Amino acid sequence: MSFEDLAIVLTAIAVGSYFKGAVGIGLPTIAVPTLAAFIGAEHAIVVLTIPVAASNVWICWRYRKMTSDVPHLKISLICAGVGTASGAFVLASLTDDALLWLIIVWLGLYLIVLAFKPDFQLKGEAARRGAPILALVGGMCQGATGIAGPVIATWIHSYRLHSKTYVFAASLMFLAISGTHVFAVGGLGLYTEERVYQGLLAVIPTVLFTQFGMWTTPYISPIWFNRLVIAVVIIMWIKLIFQAITT
Repeated sequence: MSFEDLAIVLTAIAVGSYFKGAVGIGLPTIAVPTLAAFIGAEHAIVVLTIPVAASNVWICWRYRKMTSDVPHLKISLICAGVGTASGAFVLASLTDDALLWLIIVWLGLYLIVLAFKPDFQLKGEAARRGAPILALVGGMCQGATGIAGPVIATWIHSYRLHSKTYVFAASLMFLAISGTHVFAVGGLGLYTEERVYQGLLAVIPTVLFTQFGMWTTPYISPIWFNRLVIAVVIIMWIKLIFQAITT
């Protein structure tokens, strides 16, 4: 990899990490496609499992005192874990394309709801009943396809939490769900010495720019924070549509 290519990769990781720290989502969405263009999709995904897990751990540790501010947290984490563990079996009857389009439809419907009702909020009895179901669905999507971001991002966004609480809640759910990928990838023997070394190197800019994003969160107005989250969700949606029509 040339110096110019390395600069592009590091920039993508830095930008993705900044968004991760600032709004809770964005690192895999930005970094994986960029890195995949240089070293291949599988290699990129495996390498980035390490810095992605590190960013979630860092955010959850820094914001750990906000645990009580997240609604229905315990049951959500349990259901997310169950969903992740059972996803590959429960959804085995569906093809990857079908699962991909289901997630695309989910995102599309949520964006339509926001277009017609920008102040939409999941609360009360609907939130209590919906939390375990949505956590289970997010976990199942992760277990079956490795994609949970769109479900988790939109679900946590619907609570309309304070910006820091949203970042913490999203990161905690991502940690509970996608953290299993580190063990799964290791169990499949996909971690080589080179990939582990690259992943550990990527942790350095990831943590630095994640922390930088966390520092800027309080200075982002609620309106712009909401817009940034929705912008990242739209980027994920477009990326998934492109992936679905080109595979």
